[in-house]
Amino acid sequence: MSTTTSARSPIGCCANSDDVSGGDESSSEPASMRGLANQTWPTFSGLDTQSRPHGTLVGQRRHRTTVRTLYRPRLTGTLTVSQPQETLDLDLQLFPQLGGYLVRVFESPAGQAMSLFTPPFTQEEEAAFLQEIVPTGPPTSRMALQAILKEYGGRLFDALFHDELLVCLERSLDEVRRRNGTLRIKLRLAETPELLSLPWEYLYHRRRNLFLGQSTTTSLVHFFALPDPVRSLTVALPLRMLVIIADAQDLPPLDVEQEWTNLQTALAGLIQREQIILERLPKATLSDLQQALRRQEYHVLHFVGHGEFDEGNLEQAQGRVIFTDDQGYADPVPGEVLAQLLHNERALRMVLLNACEGSRTSTQNPFAGVAQQLVQQGVPAVIAMRHPISDTAAVAFSHEFYAALADGYSVDAAVTEGRVAVSTRLGNSEWGSPQLMMHAQDGLLWRITADPNSLVVDGEAIRQDLDVLPQLMQQSNVRDLVASYRADFAAACRQIDSLSNYKALHDLLHKLQFRCYNVIAQEARRFPDDDLALDNLLNYEVTLQDIVSNLQGVVEEAEFSANETLWLNDLTEAQQRLRQALESMESEALRRVVWLLRRVLALQPSNVNHRLNAAARALRLDTIVQSLRAIQGELRRFHVAATHIEQLENGVAELEHFDTRLNALVVEHDQWQEVQRILGRIEDMMVYDLSELEFSWPDLNARTTALCAAHKGEWVERFFQDAEQLQKALTDNNPARVRSYFQRYRQRAGNRFFQVDTQLKDLCTE
Repeated sequence: MSTTTSARSPIGCCANSDDVSGGDESSSEPASMRGLANQTWPTFSGLDTQSRPHGTLVGQRRHRTTVRTLYRPRLTGTLTVSQPQETLDLDLQLFPQLGGYLVRVFESPAGQAMSLFTPPFTQEEEAAFLQEIVPTGPPTSRMALQAILKEYGGRLFDALFHDELLVCLERSLDEVRRRNGTLRIKLRLAETPELLSLPWEYLYHRRRNLFLGQSTTTSLVHFFALPDPVRSLTVALPLRMLVIIADAQDLPPLDVEQEWTNLQTALAGLIQREQIILERLPKATLSDLQQALRRQEYHVLHFVGHGEFDEGNLEQAQGRVIFTDDQGYADPVPGEVLAQLLHNERALRMVLLNACEGSRTSTQNPFAGVAQQLVQQGVPAVIAMRHPISDTAAVAFSHEFYAALADGYSVDAAVTEGRVAVSTRLGNSEWGSPQLMMHAQDGLLWRITADPNSLVVDGEAIRQDLDVLPQLMQQSNVRDLVASYRADFAAACRQIDSLSNYKALHDLLHKLQFRCYNVIAQEARRFPDDDLALDNLLNYEVTLQDIVSNLQGVVEEAEFSANETLWLNDLTEAQQRLRQALESMESEALRRVVWLLRRVLALQPSNVNHRLNAAARALRLDTIVQSLRAIQGELRRFHVAATHIEQLENGVAELEHFDTRLNALVVEHDQWQEVQRILGRIEDMMVYDLSELEFSWPDLNARTTALCAAHKGEWVERFFQDAEQLQKALTDNNPARVRSYFQRYRQRAGNRFFQVDTQLKDLCTE
């Protein structure tokens, strides 16, 4: 039995942001419902299961989760929610070539780029730097240490980012700043393992006075591309974390109780708010770990102990973590063995190794280290230490890191939060020790609901449980019974089709704006004089072709009215004119392309979003629930197996809760949308005076107070604080403060509307 620190009531979850790890692209149509339509009424041509589901792009691979989850209602508790931010990738890889390395940027907000890299340090300089940041003598002053970090980090930055790559980085940073987002820098070093030991976490941008690994506008990831993508996992808070503290009798002792106390201290607030359950493995043996994993699913594994790296010969070098045997003596476990044990743990999203040499690997084999082995065997994210860190630094890092994860941050953004905490509180170099390795594409290891009153919604569980009904329809009496409800099922399929079609349009227009138009508009200003601009435009011409082709495919399959999709003509023209502009090198023709794209994006995303919400509002799942419940009641007369009836009951119950959640989100979305309309009107009039705000404030304050009353969390507290400050500024008749607090108040309201809007779209995807 493990030691548990927890509050009792469970907490629920839901979708977080546009695209989550692995991006499960299953159709939003319940397969069983469509199967009923096909099997019972083959004359309905619109219900053909062999056709490409609406919203699935040409060439996309479709995944379906295979784990079946039985229905259990889970109510949520308090959850703090972070401000949503868009994260864009700067994805670069280094390749060996004669005399140095080739660096290639595959993806970025500024397009693609190439450059050369020459390591800026000799082995002696690298060793000297390590000696400075892991001192054994008297501590270096904060100012002197900062100068050392900037010197080494600046040299490494200049060696990596110069010429095309520097232009690409600068444009990418400008773009994410314009969009109030973050830039995730993905370092792919699998082809160059000899470079893994360089101090990448200390990359320093001299001109911007910016450590890339410590900035909240950037994050740094050691990325490994693996064949199997990370699939999204919906997690019902609290997150479950298993802690292993391995203190072997024959190795330098650890203060075990202090280590455990440190973690409890770091996570005390999260435990109290029921966001994390902290469990400790009583004995740090490999067999005890295997038993614990068999009995309970964990989302995070946190290891504290010793580690080692056996260099041996180059081919057999490997990292180990030191567990204990049954007698308490050291049991060195190779990273490969630990990775095999964790390979099948689907719920496990992350491992944190607070052990010496946890991230060290061979100069010949990028997967020789413990952390790298875990990633290779499927753990989505692993955090390991480049060098030992103090207890104080470990507590500071853990507290902010886990708090950010529970707030819904991506793992890379959470690592940055942890680093900032260490840097600001301790003022030393330990902030650069945590090293993040992952193969999850977007860093969102799980999806957590932002609504403390929501129910967990699992679209895949609904589909799998309702799939039992077509099986039962092999019996003629069941088939006749279901046929009597065919009108209800057919209507539901049409509604789901409509919802799916608008969701597909929404996603493609989002991709057009953020993955295509922004770069084309940016490079158009430099065209035709800049060769790099021409290269990027040629690349994004292909992207535009794909998006337009996929939009046309959705429109052809859907039953949109002609007036709804007239804007597609503008995109077709833009696609043709872009090709002509690049062939003729005419800047005027390119400006026409930008104007056409801007005209579409000025109106259509909003229009499609409105229709998507209207389709969600029109989806009457309650009728289907009533029909299925009636069928379920009749099945008992037909001597159907109890397990099949139970499975159907689970599916109907999940569907009913899905409907409840959908209706609640639609109502809340409409209410916040009205708040946004009022705030926009007030802001327009504030150019002249404050009278519109003064007259509207009592009603506006009452509306938002009622909207927030059903929720808990830090965002609610801050919203109320801003409202109180705005109220006081109005009472004091202080125009400057009124304008300042109004802008903060409006931003908070906008953030909440964005969260609800995102949740609604994600729920539509389910």
